[in-house]
Amino acid sequence: MGKNELRQLALDLRKRNPEFQALHSQVAQQVAERFYQARQRFFEGLANKPRKKKPHMYLSLVYPQKGWKLSDIRGVGQGENKKMRARLYLSKMGFFTVVIHRDFPLGRVCQVCVKLYPSGRMYVVFLVKEEEALNEQAAAGEPRKVVAVDVGVARLATLSDGRFLENPKPLECSLERIRTLQGSLSRKIKFSKNWLKAKRRLAKEYEYVKDFRRDVFFKLDALLAAEYDLLVSEDLNVEGLIRRGETGKRRLRLHDSAFSELRRMLEWGVCKTGESRPSVQLVARVLLVWENKPEFNFGGQSVSLSVLRVHSRSGSQCFSGSFKKGMVGATRSVCPAAELHPIPPLPSLGLKRRKGEAMMREAPSFTGRG
Repeated sequence: MGKNELRQLALDLRKRNPEFQALHSQVAQQVAERFYQARQRFFEGLANKPRKKKPHMYLSLVYPQKGWKLSDIRGVGQGENKKMRARLYLSKMGFFTVVIHRDFPLGRVCQVCVKLYPSGRMYVVFLVKEEEALNEQAAAGEPRKVVAVDVGVARLATLSDGRFLENPKPLECSLERIRTLQGSLSRKIKFSKNWLKAKRRLAKEYEYVKDFRRDVFFKLDALLAAEYDLLVSEDLNVEGLIRRGETGKRRLRLHDSAFSELRRMLEWGVCKTGESRPSVQLVARVLLVWENKPEFNFGGQSVSLSVLRVHSRSGSQCFSGSFKKGMVGATRSVCPAAELHPIPPLPSLGLKRRKGEAMMREAPSFTGRG
């Protein structure tokens, strides 16, 4: 069945079943569209075969075009606590009071997604169509500041200019609390009220770990994209590193460091910054095998790089070598003679460290962590 046939089937089932009539018609059609996209990803070899999702695991509804309305937008609070609130109407569901974290044009909203997290928090995501860039023909400028990024377990990121960022290890710091909550959950009767409360507390703790890690990645990404024109990162085989981990603690720390997610964050941040700064680019290659593949494409031209060696300095890893003339017009040293020094505390977006260092949350939750 094609996409249109599946959408029509969803409408027919909605007419027959009174429970489905509690959904807006376009929301029901979007459920069929999700199945179609999952099936296409399976045929293209990008995912496993679609599986039937249990009702309690279906935690999001999407309004593709109609069925929602935002009104009564107003500012509340003063100073740092000032925020925007509004009334959101969702067809077949009613009115909700929402906190608006950032401004966006209502006229270009093309989709609204309501998502419920296992911790009980509810978020509304507005998908906005961006206008096409006016200076698409603007040529990318030559990079002036180049930096290589080496990721690790003890130090999350070591830059070629001598700076490094310590690994906060959010999962390892929260492991004792997670084990306590997991044990409390295992002693409850499944699907009882106490079991649901314990499950929600455990989900909040996992959500805290995830938010803290993403908060650090976003801030590091913003720092690198603002200060450098070219980022060079290594392409690690994370699954292979985890399989070869000698101890369970080392495998836990590799999972906790989330190197693949950090790389995706860097790519996203560089692409976002590159819209306003066309010279900003991310080059992702395996640094240690450049002697076998010394050239790659940069800005439409073949670029030669010298071999970047990794050597030990003060018990840590740092890059040594130089970029050749073909890329930036002059030979540039990758690793300076200065000793390594930590990156100062990054501008905080939210969350609180386990050891008591306070931070401000950019998107405050509606309920506490308790």
